[in-house]
Amino acid sequence: MKIHFPRIKWALTQYTAKGYSSFSKDFKILCTYQVILNLANGMIGLFLPIFFFKTFAHSFFWVIVFFGVSHLLYAIFLPFGAMLMSKIGLKKSMILGRITMIFFYLFLFLISKNVILFSILAEIVLVVFRLLYWVPYHTDFAKFTEGKLRGKEVAFIRTLIYLVGIIAPVIAGLILAKYNFNYLFIVALFIMIASLLPLSRISSTKEHYSYSYWQTFKVLFQKRNRHSLIAYFSDGAQGLVGVVIWPIFIFQILKGKYLMIGSVSALIIALTILLQLLIGSYTDNFKKRKIIKLGSVLYSLGWVLKGLVITAFHVVFAGIFQNLSALILRTPFDTLFYQKAADHGSYVDEYTVLREISLNSGRAVMAVLAMVFIFFFGIRASFYLAAVFSLLVNLL
Repeated sequence: MKIHFPRIKWALTQYTAKGYSSFSKDFKILCTYQVILNLANGMIGLFLPIFFFKTFAHSFFWVIVFFGVSHLLYAIFLPFGAMLMSKIGLKKSMILGRITMIFFYLFLFLISKNVILFSILAEIVLVVFRLLYWVPYHTDFAKFTEGKLRGKEVAFIRTLIYLVGIIAPVIAGLILAKYNFNYLFIVALFIMIASLLPLSRISSTKEHYSYSYWQTFKVLFQKRNRHSLIAYFSDGAQGLVGVVIWPIFIFQILKGKYLMIGSVSALIIALTILLQLLIGSYTDNFKKRKIIKLGSVLYSLGWVLKGLVITAFHVVFAGIFQNLSALILRTPFDTLFYQKAADHGSYVDEYTVLREISLNSGRAVMAVLAMVFIFFFGIRASFYLAAVFSLLVNLL
């Protein structure tokens, strides 16, 4: 795929006022919501595993246990969350989910008073949030995007998240360098509360979750869903390494310098934004599975490079390479998911539940594998393990 400047210029024009006007009202509101929300998420996401790493006395084991158990419980109880969503509606479910996160930040704020008690409470609240939030969010996203524009819309919202991601980790790094995590949690909490305003303005939609609890898992393991199950499972598995283990690894490489960690993260994100727009414009015009296949190979190589990191320069190089690979992989991969979900018509929420169970089962299994590999071979081994799983996502 040859890239030249006229093509890049054309890609940028797809997101001008004219291009933006083609999006639905609800999608535009969703974009505003994501900008505000991801300012908070961008400040917390990179540093949350580091916070738990320090809280749990620099124990990889307990950090991985915390996140692994939360994903396992979410996968197990997810059908109940979908059933509740079908009773109260998608919008109310998402708002309630976000409100529960207030308690999550509160428990993190208090965790130093009793690490075991408030860790357990934070775990419970995190699971409840996921049960209430993610299925209605993805279901609404599938509803609010349009088939011919879906690749562009996915690329657009991901680009907004990247833009916010440039400043968010730097702000977090400055706060942590001067103050502490409690100040960071307070700032992020107020930003998250502000995101409830646009969220409350999206259209109220209803979905009836038609599967019973056991029927959900029966359908999940049907032969016709096997490739999707493996692809989403593998995506979740490699994702856990990126979200939980990689930030702690960076923390060790950069010797705990929070501002440097935030700045390096911002630099990596800044260098990927233009290509995100370009990949989105190509996604609607090329076969998504071919792009996914190329992206999965490059993304897997990115994990191998991360396993070779020694210096801060290596962190930047490996991060940029994998982010660029992620652009090739994630935009068509996510677009294909929303396309598949939308194609299921009235079963969009059921398909979303199957995907979420697969993703989080992969994260839970990877948590166990990562602990074993780190114990016997060291932290870098988890990156090579993620590389293997990254190759399997092209089965979607």
